[in-house]
Amino acid sequence: MDAELFATFSEVEQRHWWFQARREIVLAVADQVLSRGARVLDVGCGTGYVLERLQERYEAFGVDVSPLALDLCRARGLDRVAPGGAHDLSAVAGRRFDGVFLLDVLEHLDDDADALRRLREVLAPGGVVIVTVPAFMFLWSPHDEVNQHRRRYTRDQLRAALVRAGFDVERISYLNAALFPLAAVVRVTGRLLNARGAGGLRVPPEPINRALRWIFAAERHRLAGGPHGKPFPFGVSLIAVGRRAA
Repeated sequence: MDAELFATFSEVEQRHWWFQARREIVLAVADQVLSRGARVLDVGCGTGYVLERLQERYEAFGVDVSPLALDLCRARGLDRVAPGGAHDLSAVAGRRFDGVFLLDVLEHLDDDADALRRLREVLAPGGVVIVTVPAFMFLWSPHDEVNQHRRRYTRDQLRAALVRAGFDVERISYLNAALFPLAAVVRVTGRLLNARGAGGLRVPPEPINRALRWIFAAERHRLAGGPHGKPFPFGVSLIAVGRRAA
């Protein structure tokens, strides 16, 4: 991700419904599989939007390959950040984590299973990785190109990548299910019309933004409810929890 896009993310994610709702869902799922005070690592922490909330719950660290992203984290008061990524975890060498977060990072990497194997090595026995990725290649749009994605996933593809890396998949579900039909129409139509744009990073008018956030964030109750949650059969994104065998 280039510097200009990081600066845009830093400004937009504070108010945009998608970032707000995804953070609520990720935290709700994490609360089900991690104990308060657990040591966790946010790989590809970006500007620190999720990491700042993780540090309220856990002993949380972050790594990112972008010096600009790390500067933006520090500007937020997040000092437990260092250079690194899924293929270079030397900054946390010798540490073991109870949880690793890989939030919309895997789709950027050429070899997803190799990256997951490397992350597995920094997990303590019984530790978990929480992954989110975009779903379905037919939803490919200028948003994916702007963000330099390599692929979008089906549930079976994400599960297979986690299994190849040596994880037991405890939970896997699509996300943003209620808005999936609208997203499919907008993205497929835009592709057919060869529409180009900024990749969907503009914040909608506040009433619409608030409604979309409420609809998307409400999925956390279904996904985090009970010991296993209840997966959605389709959606714009995916979330999965993989556990390193004890």
